[in-house]
Formats: sequence, structure tokens, C-alpha cells
Amino acid sequence: MSARQISLASHLDMDALPALTQALRDALAEKAPLSLDGSQVQRIDGASLQLLLAAARSAQQEGIPLDWHQPSPALSKAAATLGLNNDLALEANET
Repeated sequence: MSARQISLASHLDMDALPALTQALRDALAEKAPLSLDGSQVQRIDGASLQLLLAAARSAQQEGIPLDWHQPSPALSKAAATLGLNNDLALEANET
């Protein structure tokens, strides 16, 4: 089964949450491996990080492989600031 890729927007804030929520919900419902492309993220707020964390935890609970494609420095820094790199599996997947 091929991976479902979601490209994250450059600005992940409250305005971007509805579309991202739906994309993640749809992807997880497919039960296919999930790849998140974080290369374009320039700014991310706490709510968006919470959403990504919830998706990562859901994927883990469902046994759905999740990996990251080129998480941007802004994404990595925001996650590290909140101590979420490990929970989001960013450290192991910075490719």
C-alpha cells in the first residue's frame, strides 16, 4: 500500500486548522502509511502542533506508519521548544 502524503501549508494557524484536520482525518481513515511534508512550514501555532500530535498518536495507536519528509527548521524548532520532537517522531524522520 502506498503512503498518503500531506503537504503542510507554510503558515499553520487557526485559519489552516479546518483543512488540515480534514486531511489528517481522511488519511488516517484509509489506514495507509502517512507521510507529512513539512518542508514549507514557516510558522506554526500551538493549536496546529496539538493537531499534529493528536494525529501522530492516533497513527501510532492504529499501527499506521507515519514519517516526515523534510520538516522545516521552523517546524522542528517549534516542536523542540515544546518538547514534542520525540512525540511527533520528528527526530527520527528528518529526511
